[in-house]
Amino acid sequence: MARRTSSSQRVPRTPFERLRTTGSSAYRLYVLLAFYARAKKPLFDPEVTALFAQVLPEVCASYDYDLIAYRLRPNQVHLIVGFKPTDAITEVVSDIKRSTAHRLFEGIPRLEAEIGKRNFWAEGYYAETLGYTQIAPTLRAWQNRAKHEEPLLLQIVYDTREPIQPKQIERVLDELLPGERVVMRLLHGLQGEQVHTLEQAAEKLSLKPEEVHQIAQAAIEKVRTLLRERDLERSEGRHR
Repeated sequence: MARRTSSSQRVPRTPFERLRTTGSSAYRLYVLLAFYARAKKPLFDPEVTALFAQVLPEVCASYDYDLIAYRLRPNQVHLIVGFKPTDAITEVVSDIKRSTAHRLFEGIPRLEAEIGKRNFWAEGYYAETLGYTQIAPTLRAWQNRAKHEEPLLLQIVYDTREPIQPKQIERVLDELLPGERVVMRLLHGLQGEQVHTLEQAAEKLSLKPEEVHQIAQAAIEKVRTLLRERDLERSEGRHR
């Protein structure tokens, strides 16, 4: 059942602080993973890199893993993933490695001839659980390291900017599209509405959770733009 937030309830400072729920459980579980490509020579050329960048988010979404960020080196990948209490880390690794390998071999047939068998990844992996407070510093460290190491690709999937507060959304709510307004009201408990989880909002709107997420992301970006424009107008007004 959806819960109404109280005025004293603290708003999460980062997107990683938000509690996920499943059944009667609440959790925040994240893991840093690293694994190598099978071949000793670098495999992530531009073609493989481009396909992997497309495939990895789709694979994680298909297993309902929460992809936070990833970085590619010539023959290895590091990624941060959120998972459920019912997911074993070994299963998370196996699912991601198996499915991405299948998609890469399917999309780039020459890989099988180069590697010799349909197994893109080497055996084994590195895993380290992360608390939600460790994620933002880890991402900053990756970004700083990228200035010197120049990874093939550094992709931060989550928006790590300061979360938009409900009162800020209400300031520009009427300027959003009707569907965006509904989603914002449900997810943020606006205008007397109860706060809904992504799954609850999707069920109420007869949509898939990922569709609600896409609408919400587009709406939040629009809110940020509208707030910037209003702040700019006020600033210009003060200097006239």
